[in-house]
Amino acid sequence: MDLQTIIDDLRARVAALETAKSRRRVYNQQEAARELNMSVKKFREEQKAGRVKGTLNGRIWIFSDEELQRYLAE
Repeated sequence: MDLQTIIDDLRARVAALETAKSRRRVYNQQEAARELNMSVKKFREEQKAGRVKGTLNGRIWIFSDEELQRYLAE
């Protein structure tokens, strides 16, 4: 392989990494409240009112990045 082929291959790999979707982040109630800059009590009130949707995983509620972004956009 010549140097130009190696450089082209590396550029293609970097481009693929840059366009790859980042790993999905999930939060528990405390982390989600912190991410939204509100108290856990206020966050739970918002959740109970249906304004923030989460998934119950065993006994722990989890919330996705997408859901927190949707809540902020409202």
